[in-house]
Amino acid sequence: MKAKRTSLNDIAKALNVSKATVSFVLNDKGDQFNISKEKQRLIREKAKELSYVPNFFAKSLRQGETKTIGLVLPDISNAFYAELCKTIQEKLYAEGYNTFIVNTNDDDEVEKVLMRELIQRSIDGMIIAPSNDIKDLIPILLETHIPVVFTDRPGDENADFVGVDNFVEAERLVKSFRTEPKKLIVVAPSKTIVSTIQRRINGIEEVCKKEGIAYSVVELPETQEAINETIKKELDAGGDSIIPLNNKCTLRVLATINELKLSIPQDLRLISFDDNETFAYMTPPISALRQPVSDIGLKTVARLYERIKETKDPGKHFLLPCDFMERGSH
Repeated sequence: MKAKRTSLNDIAKALNVSKATVSFVLNDKGDQFNISKEKQRLIREKAKELSYVPNFFAKSLRQGETKTIGLVLPDISNAFYAELCKTIQEKLYAEGYNTFIVNTNDDDEVEKVLMRELIQRSIDGMIIAPSNDIKDLIPILLETHIPVVFTDRPGDENADFVGVDNFVEAERLVKSFRTEPKKLIVVAPSKTIVSTIQRRINGIEEVCKKEGIAYSVVELPETQEAINETIKKELDAGGDSIIPLNNKCTLRVLATINELKLSIPQDLRLISFDDNETFAYMTPPISALRQPVSDIGLKTVARLYERIKETKDPGKHFLLPCDFMERGSH
């Protein structure tokens, strides 16, 4: 293993030329400074021989940009965020940017630490699906002037955001049952303070009150055994329809239904707020709201790119339509 990294000075000494000459050649400015083709060739060959790797941060400092974007996601294991991450990373790469991807695991303190570390790396911009409320992130965001776009989870009305209207889409799902529920069970992940989940709950509550539909909102416990007990209690209390508020909740609820030996849609009906590629292959196929994940990713990158180009437009919310995948479970 090499004792130290090869520098421009090492190459210059090996060829008895100036450090500036080596720098010009390796930054593709040899012709501009009238350096002979032969000398350029020798410098490039020596750089390759000595395994020279450009100093990324020094080069970025000279150019005034790093061509790197920070991407802050709450749960990379969730299929939604995995697809969002893939779309954003691929689109940024096509635009000439690298991506620093960090996973916060929906931990407020971890998110703050990782955001600060990204900013210290002199990134050119940041895309965030936040775990924290915007008021908790503002002190960090004020430490830098880089453009920021929120995705899936909004910041506030003044910040750029790309996602869906969770309130309206949740209302739509209640109205999508083929038979109006007698009592609707709304199943939320344990961290319901997340803005998107709360908006979904609010939308469901609004339409249920308007239509006179009984409902209850339950948070999923940690263990599958406790989840089974929670869902069984709600069913015994008259629940006949279920809306889990994301695909991970849906999978846990389906495990409970299987454990209780219940049948869908005979014993109860279910619509998932969030699709999963496996849902279409289940028996019966699971009806679900499909969010336009790829479109959200592409629009997020497009908006960030506009910000990097110094657009003076005020912050704007871009709300994209969802598709209802009408299958056999509702």
